[in-house]
Amino acid sequence: MEEIVYHTNFQLENTYWWFIARNRIVMELLNKFVKIDPASQVLDVGCGTGGFTKKLLEQYDTIGLDTSPLAIEYCKQRGIEKLFLGPLNEFPIENYRIQAITILDVIEHIESDEAIVQQLYDTLPHNGWLVATVPAYKWLWSEHDVLHKHYRRYTKKEFVTLLRKHNFEIEFASYFNSLLFGLSAVNRIFGNLFHKKNEPVAPVDPVPPFLDKIFKSVFQSEKNLLPHIKFPFGLSILVIAKKV
Repeated sequence: MEEIVYHTNFQLENTYWWFIARNRIVMELLNKFVKIDPASQVLDVGCGTGGFTKKLLEQYDTIGLDTSPLAIEYCKQRGIEKLFLGPLNEFPIENYRIQAITILDVIEHIESDEAIVQQLYDTLPHNGWLVATVPAYKWLWSEHDVLHKHYRRYTKKEFVTLLRKHNFEIEFASYFNSLLFGLSAVNRIFGNLFHKKNEPVAPVDPVPPFLDKIFKSVFQSEKNLLPHIKFPFGLSILVIAKKV
């Protein structure tokens, strides 16, 4: 990612509606489906500036992994102690007892998704868990994806197929960020139509406080729905899988 993305994420992860709601939804589903002991070690791959890693630390012995020195430095500023700077295939798994891996909005940043999914599988023990999110739909591609250095966006079928190809058993798969889908999709389409070449793009879309509050309330309400239903569309995809 561009450096400005790390700076922005560190500043906004604890306040911006999208970060707060996404993290609460993922934790809700992790707690429902992932059957591990609270003392288990969780590896947060592509931990970025550590917002989600801090939430994991409330319940699990968590290690944050990232390839960016800037991201690791921001994690340290959050008080996260167990960190690894480097790619997943260099992580010393023999020194840890990893029972689950989280990888939120990371796989789309990696040129070979086949390679990283195989590395995830190889890192996990038998019956280990994977919790992954990726952005949805190629037709929603925008300058936002360019700034974040994405290689792709997925359909749920494409992402599930990728994981199954590497022998993961799917326990849960759904689109999410669905209740705001129409509004966000229209905003993305109009943004693409009217974006001027070389015009700067913000890492996140700024919104006034009253809209931030509304969006957060609507988005995070999905945490009460997703354990029971699967949305047929959404801006993102969440999959919980198991190595068997």
